Amino acid sequence: MREAGELVDVTLVFGDQHISCHKVILAGMCDYFHWMFLTGLLESGRQEVTMQEISAATGLLLIDYLYTGQIEITTLNAQDLLAASDMLLLGDLKQEVEDFLCSHTEPKNCVSIINLARLYDTKTLLVDAKKFLEEHMKEVIDTEEMHLLQEGDLIEVLGANANQEDNFCFLQKWVRSAEGRTDRFDDLIQHVDLSQCTKKFVCGTVMDENLMASVKGLKLIQNAMQSSRQMQSPELESQVLVVGKCDGDMWLCSDFDSQHWESVKKPPRQLDYYSACASTDGFIVSGGQLNDIPKSDCYSYNAQNGQWNTLPSMSTARRSHSSIYHNHCLYVVGGSTNDSDPSNSVESLNMRSLRWSHLSPLSHPAYTPYLAVASDNLFALGSSDGKWSVDVHGFDFTQQTWRQRSPMPEACVDGAAVSFNDHVYVVGGENRSCMQFNPLQNTWISLQRPLLNHYGGASLVLNGSILVLWGEDNDVIEEYSPREDKWSTWTLKTPNKRLMSFALTMQRSS
Repeated sequence: MREAGELVDVTLVFGDQHISCHKVILAGMCDYFHWMFLTGLLESGRQEVTMQEISAATGLLLIDYLYTGQIEITTLNAQDLLAASDMLLLGDLKQEVEDFLCSHTEPKNCVSIINLARLYDTKTLLVDAKKFLEEHMKEVIDTEEMHLLQEGDLIEVLGANANQEDNFCFLQKWVRSAEGRTDRFDDLIQHVDLSQCTKKFVCGTVMDENLMASVKGLKLIQNAMQSSRQMQSPELESQVLVVGKCDGDMWLCSDFDSQHWESVKKPPRQLDYYSACASTDGFIVSGGQLNDIPKSDCYSYNAQNGQWNTLPSMSTARRSHSSIYHNHCLYVVGGSTNDSDPSNSVESLNMRSLRWSHLSPLSHPAYTPYLAVASDNLFALGSSDGKWSVDVHGFDFTQQTWRQRSPMPEACVDGAAVSFNDHVYVVGGENRSCMQFNPLQNTWISLQRPLLNHYGGASLVLNGSILVLWGEDNDVIEEYSPREDKWSTWTLKTPNKRLMSFALTMQRSS
């Protein structure tokens, strides 16, 4: 009726956009318009109402939302929708936008989101964005967001982070990110404990800082040099290597110089042909099969207490699929959703709201595509639907769409992919592949091949190197140095030679 202009009795003006509407619909769906039209305000008798603070694009979205209850939130419109939903008293929409921003917080936008959350009193978003900033301060320091960070938030970050060398560098960057901030250095340096920094750092980075040349700064340097509490590498957490078989058996190794593997407690329901990926707190397993029937189970393993937690089941039961964790979301791609045929479906689980969402499907069905995240894209590479392909597709997290990218130089049969320094590496497999993809240039280069066949092997990044583990009748771990383009072999062997499913690392308290 609205599109046809039938029985409309008010026109809302958003910029240069005039939209004919029904007062009864607007008032019934929105408290703001209810008060406007039914409480004697001047606008109640007007046939045209100008909405000065809302853009034309946002206004169109809002009117459609009020009539249909549906709206597409993206990274491009989320901030405008949050402002408009707050103004129009649309509580449900405001909550939807808050949930969206919680799951799309990144180093390049977290400071803006903190300021936005404070402005519109979205408490959960504010807490989550602050926590994200504290956990990713090394990445935020190189973004254009630093000049937007308020002094109070800076002080909170410095207080939350134990690494005082990182804190000093963060403070340095902040005071030079906007005019007038260098005068605050003397007062803010008190929030950095230089006595916890190494002498090398104090003699180099700290003493090279011109702002430390004050009486107060020189005194702090003197105290730091005299302090007996030189910073030690805090052994609060250690890297743990975790591997698993297709049938559900899993092991972990915390001492890479030994040959000792510990058994990992099995998930609540043991499935075959599941997928596993590292997460913030440990790792997550999803799907698989039981008695040849695909399942939708999803469990998370907590690295600190060694316990499994049951997560909401996937929307689609599947096996032989792939999964990856990024920015507080689990992404599940492809696999088999019935007896044999591959699927092109993609879905994600928001680990904060614990809600599953369907995403745009792949352009083709795929078993176990290789997944990696780089340049704000989720890449699905290779895969098999009876024949291994060289296809590469990238899912843009901002646009929420897939697009085809340059194909791999060769098919990597039953290999793996990892992300390192914002590049994607496809490694291992039957033909000993090692290829690097540059997402920004959309180009591939072939690199030195592994020493051994790693058919069916897994890969991960550890301490600046890429590991490829096991293969067909092969328990060897090979390490690749991207800097030297060179492979070497570990002394540590995998606990099993065949039918391995995944390998990953997680952080565990010592």
